[in-house]
Order: sequence, then C-alpha cells, then structure tokens
Amino acid sequence: MNRIEIISKIKELGLETERPAHQCKTTYLEELLNANFSVTIEVVKRGRPADPNSAAYKRKADLEARRAAGELKRGRPIESTSERQIRLSLMGTLPLGRKPNPESIAYKRKADLEARRAAGTLKRGRPALPKAE
Repeated sequence: MNRIEIISKIKELGLETERPAHQCKTTYLEELLNANFSVTIEVVKRGRPADPNSAAYKRKADLEARRAAGELKRGRPIESTSERQIRLSLMGTLPLGRKPNPESIAYKRKADLEARRAAGTLKRGRPALPKAE
C-alpha cells in the first residue's frame, strides 16, 4: 500500500487521528491501521536492489572494518622532506615581516632605548612638571 491508499483507507474506516490524515507521518498511519483493524500493509522496497557482491559494497565493508579496527587513516600522507613541511616546522623560529634597516633613525632610536633599558639608565614615565610657587 502506498501513502495515498493508506490515507484513503483511514478516511474510509473513519479513524480519528491527532491531525488530519494527510498531515500525519506514514509510519503513524500504518501503526494506527495495524493496531485497530489488523490491516496488513505490504511495504514495497523502492529503488534498485543492492548487490552485496559488487565492488562498491565490498569497498564499503572493507572501509567499515578498517574504521572499526582503528586502521583507517584519512587524508594524504605527509612527506616530511617537502619544502612546505620544512617551512611549517620552522614557522615559530623564523622572524616574520621584512628585515629592518639598521641605518634608519627609528631603528637606531629603538636600539638606543634597548641598550639604556638593559643598563638600567632609562628613566621611566613622564618627566615631572616643575612646581610653581
């Protein structure tokens, strides 16, 4: 029986449903018919029959067995000697951006501040205003 036949049978028998019959799920309607009137509904499996001996099904079964055993590895294997992998391994150690110009005024000022900070002669904070009396 298809869905339309099931709905027409429920309407013909006058069964009460929680919603209009055409809005209910087919499984609910089937259970309602089976419970009240023992109407046997033949469920016809639709589509093309599956061949368990086909190459695709054998491959699926093999993949499922390997997944269950924990042997299934996903993605491409990593080539550790490739240029990209070497670059990624050095990612945290290599400086980013362009190289600074040691002759620039800003670079010299930063180097001077760093040297004074290391020597402990760098005064921190804003200079105090002279107090007016």
